[in-house]
Amino acid sequence: MGEFLGQPGFGTNVKNNSTKTKRQYDGQSIYTANKPINDFIDKGDQFYLDGLHKDHIEVFNSRGKFKFVLNLDGSLNRDKTAQAKGRRLPK
Repeated sequence: MGEFLGQPGFGTNVKNNSTKTKRQYDGQSIYTANKPINDFIDKGDQFYLDGLHKDHIEVFNSRGKFKFVLNLDGSLNRDKTAQAKGRRLPK
């Protein structure tokens, strides 16, 4: 995630508008959005970098319910979003 957060554009925007939590999922740190980020991530949303592929971010609402998958450029990944429907972050 550190490499992604250092990338100009979407990565820097995520870094400047989110906080790393103490929680982890699938070995990856979970972050919480402090402000809206781009057109998709709302304040309070939780997200993490996919641990297996490290090529997308999985986004959940503040209650841990899955919302969508974003590519590392901030665009919506419709295929992976469809595959991940119904997921939840553990409490």
